Order: sequence, then C-alpha cells, then structure tokens
Amino acid sequence: MVIENTQKRKTPKKWFIIPVIFIAIFILVDNVFFTEYYSSGPPLPPILDQNATDIQHNEYTEKIQDLENLLSASEEKNEQLLIYQKLFINSQKRSSLILQRYSERIERNIVEDQRNMGKFITPNSKGIQQINQEIPQGNYLLNSYNYIIENYYYYYDPFTRTSEGTQEWTNIKAYDLKNDKWIEVKLRDSVTLQNFPDIIFYPDETIDFGGGDCEDFAILYSSMAITKGYSSYVYIVDIDKDGMNLLHAISIVNDNILIDIPSKLYIEGKGEDDLFNKYIKAIKAQKVTIVNKFDNEEYSNIKKTYG
Repeated sequence: MVIENTQKRKTPKKWFIIPVIFIAIFILVDNVFFTEYYSSGPPLPPILDQNATDIQHNEYTEKIQDLENLLSASEEKNEQLLIYQKLFINSQKRSSLILQRYSERIERNIVEDQRNMGKFITPNSKGIQQINQEIPQGNYLLNSYNYIIENYYYYYDPFTRTSEGTQEWTNIKAYDLKNDKWIEVKLRDSVTLQNFPDIIFYPDETIDFGGGDCEDFAILYSSMAITKGYSSYVYIVDIDKDGMNLLHAISIVNDNILIDIPSKLYIEGKGEDDLFNKYIKAIKAQKVTIVNKFDNEEYSNIKKTYG
C-alpha cells in the first residue's frame, strides 16, 4: 500500500505589484498636472494655407512676430550671460595680478612704480600691435578712441570710494562705456586689505583684462598714439568739482587733442590752454590743476591751474 504525501502549494506573493501601481500613478499624475513644465523643444513655425483668409493671414503674421520676439529675448539673455562670464574671468585675472604686485616682498616697488609711471607707457607692444589690426583705417586718433569706447570697460581699483559705493573685492562694478551703464558682477573670493595702493597696469595688461581705470586708459591711449609717431603725454590732474577734489588721468596728443576715456571726451583745440578751458566746461568743474605729465621718456612735475 502506497501512501502519497500531498503538500499544499504556496500562493506566490503579490508584493511586486505595489511599486508597479505606484509608478503608474506617478506617470499619470505627471502627465496630467505637470505637462506644461516640460519643454517639447523649440516652437514650430506656423503654417499658412494657400487659400488662407485675411484673418488667417493676420493671425499668421502675429504668430511670426511672437516667435521673432521670443528669439530676440533668448539671444539677448545669452549675450548678457556671456558678458557676465567675460567680466568675471577678467576680474579674476586682474585681481590675481594685483595681489601678486601687492605682496609684501614687492610693496616698495609698487611705490616706485607710482613715482615712475612713465615706464608703463610701452609703444609697439604685442597687445597694441594686435588691436591696431582691428582699428579701421583713416583718422587713427579718433578711430582708436572709438575702438576703446566700444570694446572696453571702466573698472575701479579695489577699495576705492566712489559715487557708486565702495569698490570692494567681493564684487566688481564695470562701466559699459559703449552703452553707458554699470554692470555688477559677484566675485568668488573675498579679500580684506589695509592701505591698498593704486595699481598701474601696462597697456597689454589693460587689453587682456578688457579695461581698467583712468590712468590705465590714459597710458594705453598714449602708448597707441606714440606707436603711430604722435607726441602724447599722460596728464595727472586734480579736478575741483562741486567741493570735491579728484585725481584723474587724461591723454593729450600733439597739444591739440585731449582724450578722457572714462568721461567719453575727445576734445580738439589749439594748444594746452585751449584744451583745458574746453575740458573744464565739458566736465562742469570749477578748476583743474595739472599735477604732472609724462611719456615714455620724460616725467615732469607741473603745478598749473585752469579755472
């Protein structure tokens, strides 16, 4: 007699169904409620039927205009991001060189640089030769002035007290000379220093950084003018305006053209006296005192006041 052992078969568990149901519900909710948050790519251009009515023509024109406005806004936003990226990179390079020159080992040399600023005027430098290839033919002095205005930014030196506030190392305020507007860019690092000196840059450094302050521009422009055979000096002037005194740097070429890049002034005149009289009216100052002037060969201390 054979006795068969029978065992009950276990029913498989259905635990795997739970995550499947959960995923299905998530997909359903996502498609129903969040479809508008997903981009299906660029909008397709409208189609106009060959036998379209006037109303359809007008609707078609409006849709085309909307697409053009959308494209223009996207291009403007991308261009602004590229400008911020460029300013950020240039400011990092500039601040790195400033810290290098400010190091304790060469602090005394910085003081000597301020006494002998003429050594920064370097005609025929590599950077000047490169940008001269981009400057249009014709009136070199005017065209090079316009080129700087259109392609460079005005930067304050760090820790400078200005009408726009104190220029700190945590951000940089760059003045767009071409479009007459300030752009503020947040920097990555924060540095605190005491008694920070004014740092002067060579023309090639100003070109590389995409801008500079008043003496950087004056040194750059005079270097460019001398490269082409003109006589050009950088003037350090004390401007008395509205009860405030401001040290500023400008360029004068052949005693008949005065260039002030940050103020966007290109003044023609007959001699130094005529130029400064016109300059005082242009900047609406009470008086201007020449402190000194220099080129790449000589340095002169002058105390002459116009008012």
